[in-house]
Amino acid sequence: MKRIAVSTAAVASILLGAAGANAQDARLKSIVEEVNQANQIAQASQARIDKTADATSKLYTEFKTVLKTNAGLRAYNAQQRRVIAKQEEEIEKIKVSIGQIDEIKRQVIPLMEDMVKDLSEFVELDIPFQIDDRRDRIASLSDVIDDPNVSDPERFRVILEAYKAEVQYGRSINAYEDTLEDGRSVNFVRVGRVAFYYQTKDGKETATWDQNSRSWVKLGDEYSTPVKQLIRMARSQMPFDVLTLPVKAPAQ
Repeated sequence: MKRIAVSTAAVASILLGAAGANAQDARLKSIVEEVNQANQIAQASQARIDKTADATSKLYTEFKTVLKTNAGLRAYNAQQRRVIAKQEEEIEKIKVSIGQIDEIKRQVIPLMEDMVKDLSEFVELDIPFQIDDRRDRIASLSDVIDDPNVSDPERFRVILEAYKAEVQYGRSINAYEDTLEDGRSVNFVRVGRVAFYYQTKDGKETATWDQNSRSWVKLGDEYSTPVKQLIRMARSQMPFDVLTLPVKAPAQ
């Protein structure tokens, strides 16, 4: 076996070189570890940044939504303020109207009484057809006005119905049986408010009402048949046809 001679200086040199290499490895390892730690810190920081950015974006979106909602609410509130202002104006008008109700009610009763009085005077001055029925209607109106259980609207309605009935007489033809002042039973026939006749049951006497003299005027025999036919027409006993009858022209 061959022996190799190594000097003490060489061994020392080798040992020192090995020690230097180990020191460099340790330093390099330390640097790598520091870089890894820096990377980890950087990754953690980036994660926090990303999280903060996401949160900021979410908050910004929510902020824009809130702004939009607030704008809508402001517009709605402005519209509601206008509505409330209009309602307050209506409330004031209603208050004024309510304050006038008592005064209106005090004026309504005299008005209705005047209406009944005017209608009564009209009936008395009008052609005296169905006079008893019309007088009874007016008498019932007076009872309605004095009845405490009848409301003002109902009183007014009944009075208007009586006026409507009088208006309708002028648009219709009607025949009915009644008695004269002397007690004789005759047939009356009315054509609106234009003409008013009577004829005895035997057809021997026919007369027309003269509104100017407010009396009956007897007619000649030539009008007996036309008046009889008119009575039958009014009773729907024969079709309407042309008749020759005395009709006084209205006063100019």
